[in-house]
Amino acid sequence: MLKNIPIPPSFSQIKKGKVSLLLKEEYKGFLLRQGIEEVKTFLTKHLQETRHLEGRTPHPSVPIEGGKRMVVRQYSHGGLLKAFTKNLYLSGARSFRELVLTEEIRSCGIPTVQPIGAVHHALFPPFYRAYLFTLEIPNAFNLTQYFRHIASLSTRERINLKREFIRKAGLLLREFHRAGFYHADLQVKNLLVVEDRVLLIDFDRSCRKANLTPRDRIRNLLRLNRSVEKWKRSGLPVTRTDRWRFLTAYAGENEEIVKELKKALRNYSIGLFLHRIGWKIEKKVRSSE
Repeated sequence: MLKNIPIPPSFSQIKKGKVSLLLKEEYKGFLLRQGIEEVKTFLTKHLQETRHLEGRTPHPSVPIEGGKRMVVRQYSHGGLLKAFTKNLYLSGARSFRELVLTEEIRSCGIPTVQPIGAVHHALFPPFYRAYLFTLEIPNAFNLTQYFRHIASLSTRERINLKREFIRKAGLLLREFHRAGFYHADLQVKNLLVVEDRVLLIDFDRSCRKANLTPRDRIRNLLRLNRSVEKWKRSGLPVTRTDRWRFLTAYAGENEEIVKELKKALRNYSIGLFLHRIGWKIEKKVRSSE
């Protein structure tokens, strides 16, 4: 499975026992000297210097050479599967594939994180654990954090910043889709704000298609809209006008995509109702943990 993955320029594939690594040349020597193939031991060694970033599960961020920090993301299941399989995966090579795709997205000039390594730890066949390493981006906020961050500003400043973010997010998604990329988990926490830039992150199970159809695009946009609906229940200040502003930036002069999206939204309410039920169940499960 790993043999069929194209190695991006400036990366090397290394094997140590049951552990396969894909490391950026610039950081390879440092990470190998730190024993990165045993990720849990590596994190324990840096426990005092570790801080955690928000995600489905908190992601450790540890200092590395050059005054930079590295974010360690262990792949883990969400939803009901989490209770049974936790961080075990069956066949595949998720961290390697995401690293390769992220590098491809970066090569298209689409703003995202810089991956510097991936680990594929084979266990008893065909199960494995996987990790992805990226450089931490200082002063980055996901969408929910960003709106909390600007909440103390004056009403006019807050509205202007929110409008600018929404416009840039729409333009970013248009560029992403034009390049043929499909995001498997397009949600508000996978949009980052860094000063005056908007970045897109987390491409696990995402892909690039030779022909990204209008249906693919709409499915992605509806997934993002569902995420907005979910976080609105926790106070995310996104209005109907904000959504229209996003769509206008995304569509540009493509009236066909607007027409198709309006049609899709008419059939969307039943699915959204079922998701709301799921969110309530998920909230109760989390509160009981």
